[in-house]
Amino acid sequence: IPVGEFNVLGSHTFSELELIEFARRYDPRPQFTDPIAARDTRWQGLVAAPWLVASMWMRKMVDYMEIYASGVNDGRRHGPGVAIKDLQWFEPVRPDHTVTYTYEIIGKPNEIIRKKWGIIRSRNEAFNQYGDKVMKLEIDILAKRGS
Repeated sequence: IPVGEFNVLGSHTFSELELIEFARRYDPRPQFTDPIAARDTRWQGLVAAPWLVASMWMRKMVDYMEIYASGVNDGRRHGPGVAIKDLQWFEPVRPDHTVTYTYEIIGKPNEIIRKKWGIIRSRNEAFNQYGDKVMKLEIDILAKRGS
């Protein structure tokens, strides 16, 4: 897997109901659960809980890797993520925003785990329909080393 490999994981349009249901369950603060009360917050309206945006990245990453793995016949095998670094949220995601998630290989640290696994570092970003970056993170993933 070459450094610089870039992929679009997919897009998701967040509904108001989805924002509210997630927040009621996991982050029940007014800016995430109550469209009226949210007007009096710093965002001046309902926004997605940041962990909803991150959760959708995880869903898109897993879906992409499953599709990718089924079409690759060169022996590549990815393992789990082992570290998340530099997770940041930049812009709020509002109801009906469409967020597109991307994944780029940015490095291969010279770490070997149990002789057959290496590390691949990726930059993952999310952009709204206006091209504004709403989230980014780096993740280290185990990858089976070539023979």
